[in-house]
Amino acid sequence: MQEPFDWEQAMETTRRSATAASQNSENSVAGMSKLLREIDRHSIKIASLTETIDQLAYKQEQQVAASKAALNHAQGDNRHSWRLPALGLLAVFAVGVALGGFIVS
Repeated sequence: MQEPFDWEQAMETTRRSATAASQNSENSVAGMSKLLREIDRHSIKIASLTETIDQLAYKQEQQVAASKAALNHAQGDNRHSWRLPALGLLAVFAVGVALGGFIVS
């Protein structure tokens, strides 16, 4: 014959299972809360780093532009001017014409 069902034992097992499930749920919620706090903390750091990188990129662009301007200015100053040699040749030509005219006359 079958023994009668032990309701007291079944209720005790159910209570222990419910307690364990409740504890697991609490641990899961606490872990998720901790994870969300960490994500928030890292998001703030990433935003700060992104802002710093943007500032550095802007400064670099400014420095590159200033360097290019200085280089262009320096190259402009070093360009060879043809005015002085042309004036010299013109003076030599004028002296030659005057000298040639003097000799011919």
